[in-house]
Amino acid sequence: MTLIFIIGGREDTAEESLIKNTLSGTYRTVYVKGETLDVRGVGYELVFFDCERPVICGAENAVVIAKKNAVLPDKLPENCTVIFDADDRSQIDTVCRNGVFAVDCGFSQTSTVSFSSESESTIVVSLNRSIRALSGREIQPLEIPVPKHGADDYSLMSFTALRLLLDDFDSELGELM
Repeated sequence: MTLIFIIGGREDTAEESLIKNTLSGTYRTVYVKGETLDVRGVGYELVFFDCERPVICGAENAVVIAKKNAVLPDKLPENCTVIFDADDRSQIDTVCRNGVFAVDCGFSQTSTVSFSSESESTIVVSLNRSIRALSGREIQPLEIPVPKHGADDYSLMSFTALRLLLDDFDSELGELM
């Protein structure tokens, strides 16, 4: 089981839709938001907690995803991995203060995850430097075409970063030229 905290406003549901519609095909997803519990799929269990301002205690090795404009908790669990907005100064400062492993997603080629092109229906997400997946496998720089499904660019980048950390792409991965 892997614990994943999604932090940010309740009105931002792009990440939630991507998780429920994509990951539940490969994993057993348990999604907790407010008083709602949504369980889908079979397989390895991913437990998502979607909250605006959580206090995260005792969640070693958890993944934390910051939505756009989210306020991260001052104290993050040791050994957690944070996916955050590279264009949000507050999120950058919190990640730096906590010294956790982080994957920044932004519109600059210096971000760990960015995008190289987009069409009306697809965005090409770029992993610009290698990262270590939760499985321990090193994922090399690559590009991945991702259907938009009506989501904004940042949500697509952070969701793709999560999938890379989960080592979820298997043979779908293609290296950058």
